Amino acid sequence: MRLTCSLAAAISLSLAASLASAAPVIPDRLKDVNKLTYCSGMDSPPLASFDAAQKPTGMIIELGEEIAKRLGNKEVSWRVTPFSGIIPALLAGQCDLIVDQLFDKPERRQVIDIVNYMYSSQSVVVPKGNPKGVKAMGDLSGKKVAVLNGSTIKTLLEAENDKLTKNGKAPMKLAVYNSDTDAFQALRINQVDAYGTTVETSGYYAAMAPDMFEEAVPAFGRILTGIGVRKDDQQMSAAVQQIIDDMRADGSYMALLTKWHIPGDTLD
Repeated sequence: MRLTCSLAAAISLSLAASLASAAPVIPDRLKDVNKLTYCSGMDSPPLASFDAAQKPTGMIIELGEEIAKRLGNKEVSWRVTPFSGIIPALLAGQCDLIVDQLFDKPERRQVIDIVNYMYSSQSVVVPKGNPKGVKAMGDLSGKKVAVLNGSTIKTLLEAENDKLTKNGKAPMKLAVYNSDTDAFQALRINQVDAYGTTVETSGYYAAMAPDMFEEAVPAFGRILTGIGVRKDDQQMSAAVQQIIDDMRADGSYMALLTKWHIPGDTLD
């Protein structure tokens, strides 16, 4: 007896839901382990930072804790690592995963695996009122701009400096910091004219102090963002990917992004 199209579709959807809700396969190396260690810069609110009580907080923090829960209720230990050294720390076995705002780039894919969990874009933050009139990247010519060492925004601004120089304009002066918090602090105390960061972090600071800061350059450089895994840890990559897929299927993924006011960063 031939199934109707509607019945076949219903069975297909039911099967897909069943597969999505299946427990992830726990990597062999974790079966007798009670704790997972994550490397993170902990300086990119609202994704990962410390609250007033010095407790980890943010969207990525909750995502990491959910991954640990679905891998057998593992305890989570956060290893605070400067972003420029976060991949070497993973490769050296200092942590199980990079749980941070790690942009998915070909050069990073050459040395680690990346499991995507959202999109992100870049932004430029200036003092309220935009006293230097920064409205586009070219307007940063001759300005002093704070950036995080090893970040994508640093690379993009360096590329913009090449364009400015070729066009006979003064390049911007990049003030490079080892933490994103320090880069923002430089703007707060007027040591720099602007601060380059992600849209998520710039939006956070603008919301926290709307009378002090604003976004100057429209969002640019949209890119996939993910969790870093060692290439020799294929079971872990597969497990984390399944957990992300499961969270998207059961609604907890979108609920998490919505809670932290970044639903527009959702995976396509």
